[in-house]
Amino acid sequence: MSGINAAQKSQVLAHYDSESGSTVTQVRGSLIVSSLQTLRELGFLDAYLARLPKARHEQVLFVLASSWLPMDLALAHYGACEAMDLSSSELDAIGQHVSARIMGTFLGTLMRSSRQLGSSASPLIPLRQYHRLWERLLLGGGCTVRSSGLKDASIESRGIPMLRYRYFRIAYTGLIRGAGLMFAKTVYTRIRSASDDTLMIDASWV
Repeated sequence: MSGINAAQKSQVLAHYDSESGSTVTQVRGSLIVSSLQTLRELGFLDAYLARLPKARHEQVLFVLASSWLPMDLALAHYGACEAMDLSSSELDAIGQHVSARIMGTFLGTLMRSSRQLGSSASPLIPLRQYHRLWERLLLGGGCTVRSSGLKDASIESRGIPMLRYRYFRIAYTGLIRGAGLMFAKTVYTRIRSASDDTLMIDASWV
């Protein structure tokens, strides 16, 4: 009975199903560019390149941030990242760095707009715009964000082939946490469930 009550109280903050299909087929170049910049800054670039097939080096290293990239290139990139076998704390840090790079301007605009409207800072503000961030970075797939209170949410991401990699799952979770930290002092995230193309993350904050 309590489960039914919880479901009834759950509020959908954002929902999106791409018209391009249920599976992500292309990713924005800015995602790969930001990932490479972060690997370079944190000292992982040489290890990454040693694991990336040489035939892919030029394709990845000269990616344009504004371009759309085929999924096979994204999988090659994240497959090489996976092969580095980094710790969960390292992957969380990478995710937060990438978050600041690719979403900083957008989230900063949301923060200023909410202040002008007199709204208190809360991760609920960017979570309500999650579908807009999705459209900026991914072609295909879908997402649903739900909340049952003022300080918690669940984020479901569907149809992302890169989720087969532990690297992407944990870094993606760190990316969400990094975005939330622009609006809250402390943000907690955990992976509730995951498959090769779907991820459910629970988030809470204070």
